[in-house]
Amino acid sequence: MKKSFAVIVALFICSALLVSVKSQSRSQAANGPLTLQALNAMLRREAGRSTIEADLSERIEQFGIAFDPTPDAISQLRKNGAHQYLINTVKRAADKLSASAGKVVATGLQPADPFIEETLKVMRDYLDELPNFICQLIVLRHADRVGAGAWTEDNTLSYELTYNGKEESYKPITPPIEAGKRSFGSVFESAMNDIFGDGGRPIEDVRGASSKGQFASGIASIFGAESKAVFKPAGKERLGNRQTILYDFRVPKESSDMQVRVKGFDTYIPGYSGTVWIDAETKRVLRISEATDDMPKSHPLTYGETSVDYDMVKLQGLDGDFLLPTRAEMIQANHGQKRYYRNVMYYKGYRKFETDIKIGGDVTTPQKPPR
Repeated sequence: MKKSFAVIVALFICSALLVSVKSQSRSQAANGPLTLQALNAMLRREAGRSTIEADLSERIEQFGIAFDPTPDAISQLRKNGAHQYLINTVKRAADKLSASAGKVVATGLQPADPFIEETLKVMRDYLDELPNFICQLIVLRHADRVGAGAWTEDNTLSYELTYNGKEESYKPITPPIEAGKRSFGSVFESAMNDIFGDGGRPIEDVRGASSKGQFASGIASIFGAESKAVFKPAGKERLGNRQTILYDFRVPKESSDMQVRVKGFDTYIPGYSGTVWIDAETKRVLRISEATDDMPKSHPLTYGETSVDYDMVKLQGLDGDFLLPTRAEMIQANHGQKRYYRNVMYYKGYRKFETDIKIGGDVTTPQKPPR
């Protein structure tokens, strides 16, 4: 019995020493640049439990990084759950590190990139040829109102989404939810984030987080000439069964058409940065991930990010397949108040938009898209 007790005590002492060493190393590392190993470990073990990505971004902005964010390094971060805002923060920290080390950063007119130039042509042709259609948009809405990283489900909304004349419109088809089903009390909640009772509202009037522009307008915002987007090669990845070429991009505030709207505040137009996954063979974009760059700290929305997955989809009523969104994810945050909102969106039931219907014989009446 004494021997067993001694072993237990020895193990306890060893464990205590290990915990003490780990605590000391964490304490020392807390005020220094993050290594790739440490950041990946935090994403795997702590994100969603004792910390959130916004906290990691804030720490990187303050203390920087101690690694080169190569395409392989960024791919590791994504596999461990990193979203675009955190990745953008990592890359900005690397730019600051290069500048402080006196490295020359290329400016001015860059050499033409044949691959991205061909992609731009393919996507602009796609925008011109995309037919009018209707589909169902299902929005699963979640929130984290304490900054723990654990999402709780709020509600589900659905819309009939019409794409007609290169414009998108949304008609609510969710039955209304009983008013006052939940109440959170604060002014901020009631103005921006009390999302219950939104069934049947137009998407522009829905309280809480919402977004538009995952279709042609979102692609045009990046690949249109007026966006003045700057593209930079960012490696290769397999996306499903397709080999893709990745490019980072940045759209400056001066040419951005992204609009951030919060009730009671002026519309703000930020610049934004992100990554596109381009099919190596067809030059079609299969994924776009982007995040705001320069939201003012005084704004109730401190950052927002969106990721959209595209695939070739059969349009009922038309021959051939078309490149269309299948899934999207949006995160909006007020980091100062520790409130985070996440929408996961699915697009189903694509069909041709009929521009006219017959009423009583040969009389044809135009069918206007819902507003």
